Amino acid sequence: MAKAKKATTAEKTQITLEDLKTLRSDLEKQAADKQVELSQRTYAVNFENSSNITKVLNHLNKDVAWSSKNAALLVSLNDNLKNEKTRLTIEVNLAKNEKRTLEEGFDSTVYLKAMDLNTLYQSLLSVQSTGVESARNYVRLLTNVGAQITEAMQLMAESNKEIQNLHVELAELDAKIEQETAPQTEGVLEQI
Repeated sequence: MAKAKKATTAEKTQITLEDLKTLRSDLEKQAADKQVELSQRTYAVNFENSSNITKVLNHLNKDVAWSSKNAALLVSLNDNLKNEKTRLTIEVNLAKNEKRTLEEGFDSTVYLKAMDLNTLYQSLLSVQSTGVESARNYVRLLTNVGAQITEAMQLMAESNKEIQNLHVELAELDAKIEQETAPQTEGVLEQI
């Protein structure tokens, strides 16, 4: 009878361990899929008008210090903002040619991926310039687009939080799996 009980307990542990491993595998896939989705997601930032896009491009070109750590990120952001500005210009011109009216904000909303959004946010925080007029232009720009960038950053942070929660669950599952696979010391101590 004791052997039958031990076999049943061992089978339950084996099934539970398999369930844990399956759940871990599913969560790992879910986290990976979420990370890919997040890397491809775009965030809408309404620049209110196209001149603000130009001001940001000028700001990136003149007032942002770069180093080997952020040079590629700044170039990517600059190129993507230029592409978005070109897209918006084409859409506005098509609407005008078709004699359509533009929706409010339609002609000034750009779509940035997480990396570009973060780089834009960081570049606006790390301005280095001189002169009162430059400071005035910077404050105006920040007033016009700062809130929209902050909102987009908050959306991105919420998505990152989802991924962090999945990783916490994975860590907890890893601990349970390790506990299930660790040698049982109680039986060893009783035998001594």
